[in-house]
Amino acid sequence: MLVLGIDSSTDKLAVGLADTETVIAEKMVTSAFEHASHIIALIDSLLMESSQAKTDLTGIAVAIGPGSFTGLRIGLAVAKGLCVSLGLPLIGLSTFEVIAHRLRGRFPEYFLGASARRGEYYLCRVKSNIILRDHIVVIAEEGLPEIIGSAPAGLIGREPSGLWGSIAHPIPPGDLAVSGGDLARLGARWLADSRRDDPATLEPLYIAPSQAERRFGQK
Repeated sequence: MLVLGIDSSTDKLAVGLADTETVIAEKMVTSAFEHASHIIALIDSLLMESSQAKTDLTGIAVAIGPGSFTGLRIGLAVAKGLCVSLGLPLIGLSTFEVIAHRLRGRFPEYFLGASARRGEYYLCRVKSNIILRDHIVVIAEEGLPEIIGSAPAGLIGREPSGLWGSIAHPIPPGDLAVSGGDLARLGARWLADSRRDDPATLEPLYIAPSQAERRFGQK
């Protein structure tokens, strides 16, 4: 199995190749959200340097967010185009899901965050290695201490600042970077387990601002 992973959720555009166990190759560029200008060339370069061709691929894994809505749509459009033209299965993965898979077994409960818009963050609660998309909310920065409390927490995609910088138990930044290789490897595992998405209906993970008042239930 050879899966291509595409992550365009932040200002860093990442692609990778992997099977179910091994990251074969990965590349990343910081493109300040000009992903449309770089994504095809980056994929072609990755394949060429790995001595692989698009026809060698057996699936595509793409990040569906949360993150930059425009960036996500660019990555998703390219992933869908490749799947349709090559007849490949597609799997959409939350960036939180990829990080949670990396951190499995490290903490009984923790929180992952990502910048949503000025002063607001996507926040996800992970408990017993389980993450559900409806556990992701949008929260104003001042609401973070009440929800996170003393639990471990980490911010994906940027350096912690403000209240994020005062988290009692921060998760090391090195554990919070979504790589194209990690995305591809997790996608390969899900595809091997017959999990896949419909290219005609897969959309970026969108959490409406009105959900900001939701809470995670009992802690």
